[in-house]
Amino acid sequence: MKLLVVTHNYPRFGGDPSGAFVARIAERAAAKGGTVRVLAPHTAGAAPEEAIRGVSIRRFRYGPDRLEKVAYTGDLHRGSLRSPLVAAAFPGFVWAFRRAIRQEIRTRAPDVVHAHWWLPSGLLASGAARRLLVTCHGSDVALLAHAVFRPLAARVFRRAVGVTTVSRFLAAELIARFPWIQPRLEVLPMPVDSSLFATGRSQPKRTPPVILFAGNLVPTKGVDVLLQAVARLRAENVSCRLRILGEGPSEPGLRDLAQRLGLTDVEWSPFLPQDRMPAEYGASTITVLPSRGRSEGLGLTLVEALLAGSAVVGSAVGGIPEVVVDRVTGLLVRNGDADDLAGALRELLQDPALRNRLSDAGRVFVTDIYGADTAADAFLELYARTDRR
Repeated sequence: MKLLVVTHNYPRFGGDPSGAFVARIAERAAAKGGTVRVLAPHTAGAAPEEAIRGVSIRRFRYGPDRLEKVAYTGDLHRGSLRSPLVAAAFPGFVWAFRRAIRQEIRTRAPDVVHAHWWLPSGLLASGAARRLLVTCHGSDVALLAHAVFRPLAARVFRRAVGVTTVSRFLAAELIARFPWIQPRLEVLPMPVDSSLFATGRSQPKRTPPVILFAGNLVPTKGVDVLLQAVARLRAENVSCRLRILGEGPSEPGLRDLAQRLGLTDVEWSPFLPQDRMPAEYGASTITVLPSRGRSEGLGLTLVEALLAGSAVVGSAVGGIPEVVVDRVTGLLVRNGDADDLAGALRELLQDPALRNRLSDAGRVFVTDIYGADTAADAFLELYARTDRR
């Protein structure tokens, strides 16, 4: 079978976390004998053409290096166009992406085209692909809260032979908007490299205990709530240290908030290569995802943390409760409630037995669902069914 994967996020270098779950599916398909081609945007320093683990990768150019800033930010669906550079490059990005998709389909005649995120990949592929699969990851579903995007999404989904989401929450969101989509909609979790993250369990825990956030620094992630919760713990003399690992437009404001709250020892770090993340999770006592609203499609950070031996806390929004089953695999807290979050963190910090029980149960739970081979093979089965249509 010939497969074309279309995405605006794909690893640019070894250990790059951007679109790593997309790569795992593509590499599994290649390992099982498929001819797999990935089309993704170029960015400074990335090879325009290369082959990795049996997957042929093309990164299309859409401008000089200084303007190729549209993709790989984690913020494409959340206002990245506010940047003048990104806004200037966006029309060229769309034109070049559409043209590259049509070139690939014309020259390679793939049996199946798999577009990750309905916008932009699904929309740009929908007019040319004969058998189109579309996977929605969360930020693209959140766009549907704005009426202007719904006709575009409906056109993509009607042209697709199948649509998948990464969580039951996202599936319900899509069905609420487009009830007719239900017969062609499936929930297929993204694969996580369980063997890689399991190495984190041998990492000694740091002292004082570390509370870790890893993700994009954008308002929907609720890092401001986490800072307020840790400030409350400090006021109670609860021993802990906060580590924030990520980048994004909210970083300056979050640093200012930390200073105002007296949290002068917060550890700030940019994104790290994926092969360094198991040690980060493993050394942390608790990993937190305090997202607000309905923006979190699943929360793979928590899956990775559980595999690496960290206890987890998440807000009870979006797809997070599908990973964090309250008091079974972790603790859930109210959306945007710093006092509730502080209470959950305090309980886990002060109760090692509870912490170990939850993290052990969580590791077994996520391994069964998100293990790389199990989750990726579900997509391979979908490809085979799609190819027969």
